[in-house]
Amino acid sequence: MNDLLKALLVSGSLGALVGLERQWDEQTRNPDTPDVRVPAGLRTFTIVALLGTLAANFSNIYHPLVFAAGLLAVAIWLAAFVTAQRGERPGAGLTTASSAMMVYLVGGLVYAHQWREAVIVTIVLLVLLAGKSTIHGLSKKFTREDVRLALQFLAVSGVVLPMVPDKAFGPYDAINLHSIWMMVVLVSGLGFAGYVAVRVFGHSLGILLTGIAGGVASSTATTLSMSKISREEPEMARDCALAIGLSCTVMLWRVEVLVLAVSPTLALALIPDLALLSVPGLIQAALRIFRAGNTPKNQDSYRNPLSLKVALQFAALYAVVVVLIQAANAHFGAAGLLVASFFSGLTDLAAISLSIANLLRSGGTILHFAAACIILATIANSLIKLGMALSFGDTTVRKNTSWVLGSTILLGAGILAVRLALAG
Repeated sequence: MNDLLKALLVSGSLGALVGLERQWDEQTRNPDTPDVRVPAGLRTFTIVALLGTLAANFSNIYHPLVFAAGLLAVAIWLAAFVTAQRGERPGAGLTTASSAMMVYLVGGLVYAHQWREAVIVTIVLLVLLAGKSTIHGLSKKFTREDVRLALQFLAVSGVVLPMVPDKAFGPYDAINLHSIWMMVVLVSGLGFAGYVAVRVFGHSLGILLTGIAGGVASSTATTLSMSKISREEPEMARDCALAIGLSCTVMLWRVEVLVLAVSPTLALALIPDLALLSVPGLIQAALRIFRAGNTPKNQDSYRNPLSLKVALQFAALYAVVVVLIQAANAHFGAAGLLVASFFSGLTDLAAISLSIANLLRSGGTILHFAAACIILATIANSLIKLGMALSFGDTTVRKNTSWVLGSTILLGAGILAVRLALAG
């Protein structure tokens, strides 16, 4: 089978999938009319996909503008189709017409041997089409203020970030505005993601997802965001404390995965240590889930936490700690690896963990000492998050986070002592 026939087969199949969805949607919308007329279904979309592939072939053989001319012709035909539909059902046909344009372009992608991209575009298109009712339902859960704050976040992440210079300056060349602003984006995005989760899934599940996602992204940012929310919304304090505890626990195993990629030996040695450090967070989660019936159900009491003020506070803290790290490295050198581990752990546990793993792999340190450095960095990370919770959280968050992170720190101190003793 030559390449053109293969492309026609693939594009026709992808077009048929989209057409089948459109046909199913039209028929299920009119269940009482078995002979309902489907304006554009399986056959139409298959033809459009084949047309895109053939037009791309003719564009390659005869003239480069054939594919563009075909796209224009399809657009004109679809415009006429939408106009005709408007008389029967105002607003109908726009989604189907847009989908047909996408299918034509998918046919071109297939001809260009970009089959993976064509399949991904088709899958995304099918998800959007099949999720119509879900998408419409979600949009009703958000207010005009939510949209305004979301646009504000997009401006912060998409417009400001690329314009900030990526150049170090200041004491020890530790200040990098691009890196700091990246943290602003992270904190803003994390807060808004938690709000979306609460709006969509409810308070308990939403906060649960926020804690897990926060552990993967930034447990420190989660701690700051949730602490601030607990003070503004006291009825959410227990759930905010749960999010903090979960994020700190998930963060431990994110470190394990990072170390595993560099030094499997060190990762294996850290498993019992990290498992023990996870116990307080798991106990807190079990207790909170057991008492889930006390969780408030009024979602309207949870305001959108997307706040540049909170994000800037975290960015300022991040900048100060980065300067402290560089100062420790400059004054203590390689002999102060423990000191550097402590200060690095205050702001970036991933960076110091990867550095230690690389050092062990290159023979620059021994296994137990490497594990001790990572445990010390974890203790420092827990200390800074405990300080945030005590400074910004309400009474409930301070109480719950104190025993969870306090227990983690004490367990970490015991593990550190054992590791240092084994290291000699």
